[in-house]
Amino acid sequence: MIQKRYLNILLRRKWVIIITLIVTMIAVAISTRMQTPTYYTSSVIRIAVSANGTLSYSDYVQATQLMNTYVEIATSKPILDKLKAQTDLKYLPSIKVTVIPNTELVQISAEGVSPEQITNVANSLAEILISESNELYLGGDKTSQEILEEKLAVSQTDLDLTRASYAKLIIQTPAASAEKVEITRQIFQQKLNQHSTLLGQYTQTAIREEIRSNMITVIKPAQVPSSPSKPRASLNYAIGFAVGLMGGLGLALFLEIQDTTLYESEDIETITGLTERIKIPKASTEQLNNYENDSSKFANAFQNLAIHLQPSNNEPIKKILLITSAEPNQGKSMIIHSLAVTLVDFEKKIAIIDCDIRNAKLHLSFDLSNDCGLVDVLEEKTDLKNALQESSLENLKFLSSGTAPSSHYLKLLSSHQMTKLLDDLRKEFDYVLLYTSALLESSDIRAIIPNIDSILLVARKGYVHYENQYTVKKILSSTSFCDKAVDLIIN
Repeated sequence: MIQKRYLNILLRRKWVIIITLIVTMIAVAISTRMQTPTYYTSSVIRIAVSANGTLSYSDYVQATQLMNTYVEIATSKPILDKLKAQTDLKYLPSIKVTVIPNTELVQISAEGVSPEQITNVANSLAEILISESNELYLGGDKTSQEILEEKLAVSQTDLDLTRASYAKLIIQTPAASAEKVEITRQIFQQKLNQHSTLLGQYTQTAIREEIRSNMITVIKPAQVPSSPSKPRASLNYAIGFAVGLMGGLGLALFLEIQDTTLYESEDIETITGLTERIKIPKASTEQLNNYENDSSKFANAFQNLAIHLQPSNNEPIKKILLITSAEPNQGKSMIIHSLAVTLVDFEKKIAIIDCDIRNAKLHLSFDLSNDCGLVDVLEEKTDLKNALQESSLENLKFLSSGTAPSSHYLKLLSSHQMTKLLDDLRKEFDYVLLYTSALLESSDIRAIIPNIDSILLVARKGYVHYENQYTVKKILSSTSFCDKAVDLIIN
C-alpha cells in the first residue's frame, strides 16, 4: 500500500521531476560547453633508497622522510624557477608531485590547456630532480668521496715522505743504529696501513656515490595527451542526471507535503469520517452522453448507487436527496445527471431541482431553458406544473432555478412554499434530486436541510482539499445535519 501511494505521488508529480531533470541537464550541457578543455599528463621517477633492496625499520623511516623531502623540494621556488627558465615559460601550469603509496615511485603531474606544454613541464621537472640529486641530497656541501679524496692525498704525501726517509736511513753511511731503523720502519708500516685503510674507504665511498648518483631514474616519461581530461562530458552528464533526478524527486515530495489536495479515497474517508459508498470511475465523453446498453464500470457504479437508494427491510424510502460537495468543481452536475438517467432506467419517476439560485448552470446540462423555475414558483409568479420542464427522457422532469436571483432567496428556500413544493413533488415522484452550491460556498443548504431525507456528498479526488473536507466534517456533525443520512460519493 505504501509503495502504491508513493508510486501515485511520482505519477502525479511526473512533470515536476521531468522538467527539473531537463533543466538540470540543459544547465550541465551549457556549463560543459563553456568550460575550457584542459589536458593532463604525468611522469614517474624512482628514488632508490636501498642498494640491496632490503630495508630495516629505521631505513624505512629514513626512506619515507627522504621521498617526502624530494616531494617538497620538487615544488619549491628555486626548483620551479629553474623549471621556468628551462621551459621558457612565464607561468607554469598546475603541477602536483605525490608519492605513490608503498613504492619508491614519485609521480609528477601537470595539468593545463596545452598538451605539449604540460608534457614538457612534467619531463623537465623530472630531469631537474635527477641533475640536481647530489646537490639536493647534500644541500651543496662536499661529498664523502671528495672528503676522503683530500685525506687520501695528504696520506699519500705523508707516506711518500716516510718511505723516502726510511730508504735514506737504510743506505746512509755510516749506518744508522738498528733501533732507529726499526722505529722508522714501524712508522712507515703504520702510515702504509693507514693509507691502505683510507684507500679502501675511498673505493667503497666511490661505489656508494656512483649508486647514489643513479638513485633517481625516470620510470615513465610523460606522454603528450591526445584528448582533454576536463571537462569529462560523460561524467558531467551522469552526475547531472543523478542530481536532476534526486532534485526532481525531492521537489516532488516537497510539493506533495505542501499540497493539501486529497488524491486518495482513503484520505477523503479518513478526513470526513465517512465510508465511501460509491466510487465513480473516469468516463469518456461518449459514456457521459450515451447510457443505452452501457455496461462499463462507469454505468455499473451508478447502477449500484441506484440500488443502494432503494429501501430495504421495510425502511421508508428516502425520496428527497440533496447532492452537494464541500467545494466547487467536484462533478455534482455529472453525478446528478447520471444518477437521474440511471434511476429512469430503473423505471422511477424523477424530478431534479436546481437550488443553486445565484449560479444557475444545471439547466445547460439538460439543454433546457431557465426562463421560469424555482424562484418563480416560490414567489408565486407561476405554479409548479407550469415551471416543471420535460426532458429528453420520459419520467424525468426538471425545475430550473428560475429568473434573476431574488434578493431574499434564503428566505424563499426556508419558506413554507418550499416545504409545500417538496411535499407535492414527494407525492408525484419516486425521487427528487436537489442540486445546490457547495457547502462552504453559501448557506443555501442550511435553509433546505429540514425538508430533505438524505445527502449525497460528492468529493473529487485531486480537486478536494484537506481543510475543506475537515470543515465539512464539523458541519455534518452539527445539530441541523446530525439526523440526516450522508453517503460519500468519490469520483
